[in-house]
Amino acid sequence: MPPVASRRGRQISSKACDSCRDRKIQCGFDGDSTTCRRCSDSNLACTFLRERKPRGPPARRLARDPTALTLPVGELCIELLCSRNIFLNILDDYLEMVYPLLPLIHRPQFRARLEIDTYTKDSGFFRLCIALCAVTVASLPRKFDSYSAKLYPDVGAMVDRACHLVLLSRLTKIPDWQNRPSMDSMLVSILLTMASHYAGRSNQGWAYASEAIQFFRALELYRKEAYGELTALERELCKRAFWMLYIIQIHDRLSFIVPHTGLSFDPLHTDWEYLLPLVLEDEDLDKEIQASTPHNPGLSICDTEEATPLIAGFVALIKVFLCVVDLLSHGFPGSPPQAYAMTSGSSQTQAEGNARRSTVSLGSLLRIIKQLQGTLEELPNELKISTLDPQLRTPEAEGVAGSPRIYQFDIMRANIHITSLYIQSTILETCSNAFTTSNADQFAASPSDDRSSPGYAPRTQLWKFRESIAKELLEVLNFCSSRTLEANGTSMIVKIREIAATLLGDGNDIGVTSDLEEQSRQYVQAFAEILASIDHLGHSTIIPPIFSAH
Repeated sequence: MPPVASRRGRQISSKACDSCRDRKIQCGFDGDSTTCRRCSDSNLACTFLRERKPRGPPARRLARDPTALTLPVGELCIELLCSRNIFLNILDDYLEMVYPLLPLIHRPQFRARLEIDTYTKDSGFFRLCIALCAVTVASLPRKFDSYSAKLYPDVGAMVDRACHLVLLSRLTKIPDWQNRPSMDSMLVSILLTMASHYAGRSNQGWAYASEAIQFFRALELYRKEAYGELTALERELCKRAFWMLYIIQIHDRLSFIVPHTGLSFDPLHTDWEYLLPLVLEDEDLDKEIQASTPHNPGLSICDTEEATPLIAGFVALIKVFLCVVDLLSHGFPGSPPQAYAMTSGSSQTQAEGNARRSTVSLGSLLRIIKQLQGTLEELPNELKISTLDPQLRTPEAEGVAGSPRIYQFDIMRANIHITSLYIQSTILETCSNAFTTSNADQFAASPSDDRSSPGYAPRTQLWKFRESIAKELLEVLNFCSSRTLEANGTSMIVKIREIAATLLGDGNDIGVTSDLEEQSRQYVQAFAEILASIDHLGHSTIIPPIFSAH
């Protein structure tokens, strides 16, 4: 019998050489030979130089655009967040209720692009729409059930999905997006900053805030010269973005000795006056002649007989936050804010920051209160509390729907006045923690105060300040319907909760009278009832009070 052929010592190649591939025959090797048997027998060069086609179906990881990276998730679309009808409803709510507080789009242009489904063709507009949905869902938790359609367990989960979709879109369309800063990316990052914080995702929120600040600095949008090549619309959106970032930084530095964020501007090269937004309706911003007028809205926002533009509320909020900048620097806006040296990481500057905080005087507080009062007095009539009829805010009247514009001014009015009181309360607590009777001379009492009275003492006076802020807050809330407060989102809940919390301390150790203490208990009870009616997130989600810019 002929010997049985054996394959011992012979190896079959996992990939045929060029010659065997052409002949469509098996390619095998003997021992450690680098030449296959057939090429060796035929005295041919055994090579593997020809390009091979991949086996199986086309890999989904291969990009249509060789310069872009695609991930195995299929085409990104709105339906990955929610249905199209819900998507459009959320954006309608943004335009009606959230836009007055976060005016980071141009409404006519946005509506026009939305009508022709630009989000299905333009990845940048897709990301903007997703980010707007995220901040709206987080701002209006009372409507979460209608937004989620039972697809998400809570607000945070829906915001997380939106953030993931934005990230996937960035990775697939602009792989090096972090090194290619743009106005569009900056605006999306700001919106995701607010959405993340409102949803209780603090770390995520600070990451997006730092991202937005880096984009703003890279584009040098704090410099007037950087706006030369922008359109009138782009200029105004970037100015609004500057002040949103500024408000974030003010909150950060008021609440933390070592802030989470850097600066979005260079104090030596920032034109503060130029960066104030124009008080013009969005419909007028595309008119170059209007946008280039020398009118400075930041200095006068109510010196016109025409209807007050919606953006006036945002400009008024800017002026409220400018009132507290004296705690951070001297001579602002003008000379560079020196106190922002706190952003460096040295122990010496941190110690200086601690010292600065501990020496905040009641005199400083009174100056800030005076500035805030002056700012509120200069508000347009649509934003003033004193011009309202209390009967318009009765529970029976809440069901009467006014015009959308009136409702939008109601939202802004509540935000401005409650934010002003929140700032006073925050600074007051800083004074209270460091105040001693040794610096009582710094306190300038009002004419109605009697320093010779037995009950007068600096810490007692601080307690009375708390009580007066709480009283004024309840008066403001009397003019705000539940619908108006809910439209301001969780940030308003945090502000009310933080002010109410200042009344929970034990006043016995500072000589507070029993009558004043009983009055404080009544205020706390009133705040508890208000919060119970509007707090749709409850206490399961912790919203950081420092991020109540909205």
